[in-house]
Amino acid sequence: MSGAATLEEVVNALKSLYQGTSQAERDQANAWLGQFQRTPGAWTTADAILGDDNLGVEAKLFAAQTLRNKIISDLAELGEKGALELRDSLVGHLLRARAGLRPLVTQLCLGLADVAVQVGAWADPFSDMAAAFREDAAAVGCLLEFLTVLPEEAVNERLDVPVDFFRQRSETLLTRRASDVIALLVQCLQQTDAHTRVLMCFTSWLRSGEITLAMIQDTPLVELVFAALQAEDSSVFETAVDAVCSIIQETHIDRDDAPEAVRAKDAAVERVLLPQLGALAAQMRGDAQLAAGDEERARGYCHVFTEAGEAWVERIVGGMALYEGLVGALVDCMRLTALDVITMMFDFWARLADVTLECTSSCDGARRTLVAVYSTLIDIVIGHVRYPVTDAAMTAKERDEFREFRHSIGDVLKDCVRVVGQGRALTQAYEVMARGIDGTPQTPWQDIEAPLFAL
Repeated sequence: MSGAATLEEVVNALKSLYQGTSQAERDQANAWLGQFQRTPGAWTTADAILGDDNLGVEAKLFAAQTLRNKIISDLAELGEKGALELRDSLVGHLLRARAGLRPLVTQLCLGLADVAVQVGAWADPFSDMAAAFREDAAAVGCLLEFLTVLPEEAVNERLDVPVDFFRQRSETLLTRRASDVIALLVQCLQQTDAHTRVLMCFTSWLRSGEITLAMIQDTPLVELVFAALQAEDSSVFETAVDAVCSIIQETHIDRDDAPEAVRAKDAAVERVLLPQLGALAAQMRGDAQLAAGDEERARGYCHVFTEAGEAWVERIVGGMALYEGLVGALVDCMRLTALDVITMMFDFWARLADVTLECTSSCDGARRTLVAVYSTLIDIVIGHVRYPVTDAAMTAKERDEFREFRHSIGDVLKDCVRVVGQGRALTQAYEVMARGIDGTPQTPWQDIEAPLFAL
């Protein structure tokens, strides 16, 4: 490419790319545009496209992507002053695009976040962005999108940022502003149509580790997250699952936790999370989408309850009366028919068995309860290892996968034997097999083979 490309040349190339009559024309346009994006002139041309109200979304989206890519790879070309001028221009473009398509808003926010991470002269991105966008209800979504992508871009490995500068910048952008972000998110809850974006932003900050349960346990954000688990929209449900799991991870007791930190985590679990998980268990049992076989729904519920079980396994054995409802929900998850989903729970049952067997006589009550739980698991596992009546219709791959599953879930049976005792476990499986043998002549062979496999 000789000389700087004009706006008209870029727009014409985009038309050829999207509307070209031949593959050769489209390939040529794509190659030309790729070359254009690597030129120094792309800064001003892309900026001009974003500022031209006569151009369509496709051109503006290409321009925003161009600027974002150049911010990642070529920001040094602009120098500090040029980078700040670019920031101001992007803020202006974002304000004009606030009511436009979400992908354009996202690309502009990604570009701004990448500038924020790399340019130390931008002293306070949170305050500047909040001042520009929070007063206009239509623009709040842009602010939330910026705050959503900021923690993610702060760890973007494509950004060539020195380690020491990154640590300092992360402190400025995230750690010092976590409380302000919480306050902003709570304020944004007053806008009903902003709840989904609040959820996504909140989840992003939770994943970053900058927000802890202690910071949000007395805010409406916890209720927001659990309420979002009722959403029929799969993307909202999955985001809420990630948020809940991130909150639960915050309550895991670390070896170096001071006694007061342990007490604070225990109190937060018992006062905030256990009641919410109890309500979630009831919701799961009545979830019509789950009953209809929605595998992603099953995965979400299993993920939440398994995360809680793994984080609180010592608490469960040490305080069974409080955690019996959680254990019941975990058992219900094991009953789900999505076999590839319930495999995520197998490590939990092994760990719970370990802790149960390590427990002293002070845990006798919990041990008796858990013996009954593992006895129930034996029946559930026998049901899961049963070949389908229609096994003849299974493909070779499905048969191999089912055989692999049977051997994998066999480890759960071994955990059951460790807890309930070999004699009781064998008797239980034998009784299931005996009922099949004593049944009608039409008893399917699968009803006998499953407990025999367990034996």
